[in-house]
Amino acid sequence: MKDAERKSDRVLDLRGWSCPWCILKAKSLLKQMSTGQILEVLSTDPEAQVNFPLILKKSRDKVLKVEQHKEYFHLFLLRG
Repeated sequence: MKDAERKSDRVLDLRGWSCPWCILKAKSLLKQMSTGQILEVLSTDPEAQVNFPLILKKSRDKVLKVEQHKEYFHLFLLRG
């Protein structure tokens, strides 16, 4: 099964939060997770879909998939 099709290991609901707080909160939780685990992030901040890939590029973590829903973004992050 591909990483993007796996069930997430943790869910972080950041709807109503804005960057950089979204990224700081997600990075903090990712650090507590094991390599290969998936963090599912829910965010209403449109900058999240741009900022998460840019910030995570500097680490071993990565964005697997971003889904845009009517009222929020759904991001799947892989702990590297």
